[in-house]
Amino acid sequence: MKKIDLHIHTSASDGEFAPFELLNLCQELNFDIISIADHDTMKGVKKLSNHNTSLEIIPAIELSCRDGKRDIHLLGYYVDDENTPISDYLKKFREERIRRIYKIVDKLKKMGIDISAEEVFKQSSFSDSIGRPHIAKVLVKKGYAENIDDAFDKYIGYSKPAYVHKYKISLKQGIEIISASGGIPVLAHPGQYYDLEYFLFLKKQGLKGIEIWHPDNLKYAKELEEFADKNKFLKTGGSDFHGFSHNSKKDIGKILIPYDSVVALKKEKANASS
Repeated sequence: MKKIDLHIHTSASDGEFAPFELLNLCQELNFDIISIADHDTMKGVKKLSNHNTSLEIIPAIELSCRDGKRDIHLLGYYVDDENTPISDYLKKFREERIRRIYKIVDKLKKMGIDISAEEVFKQSSFSDSIGRPHIAKVLVKKGYAENIDDAFDKYIGYSKPAYVHKYKISLKQGIEIISASGGIPVLAHPGQYYDLEYFLFLKKQGLKGIEIWHPDNLKYAKELEEFADKNKFLKTGGSDFHGFSHNSKKDIGKILIPYDSVVALKKEKANASS
């Protein structure tokens, strides 16, 4: 039986491990196939593209989207970010993330918190996806919060005093961008916005798959799997691992997926390319 995890993050976005550190960890844990799906960047997976390893790495990305009042994450497997629609999107997204950092830091300063944008940028020297977790690290380091969760709860979480809305594209745009860039759009952690009729609507918009096996889906997994089979969705899954100092329910190795799902994903890619 192959050991597979199709949803892992590196320090190229908000993960704890640098790409090569994550590679070493997965090899130590005897994984056969992984997918690096960083938020709004492919820098991490590209760092490993020429690395000689027996571990199969499926390239992916996790896009931040919005549909009405819902914040939705969209996974894109086998995306090509060279001179495709997604390359323009990622450039825009990097610019918007930097603007957001300055706005959040300005709010924190007005609250009497001694923090600078430059300190935040130093926390994210490798990341193309600079964001609130990097601000949280500075707040913890300077004693304004006990840990990252505390920083979010006090200052930068949704509806908190220093919160600033994140730049997002529509879900329809996300599906179109992934598809036009050679990728396969898959709905991430649907347990966070569970609505089977809504998922059918998204299929009409071009959604190809659903992340069935995920820590946030555990109580829905059986129903989701049956729903996906009935409605011909691809099935993926993974731990959503960010690091051992993050949510322990998302520790790598806790969620494993069947090899049949990888076979179906590859078949979809082959059909789309032919």
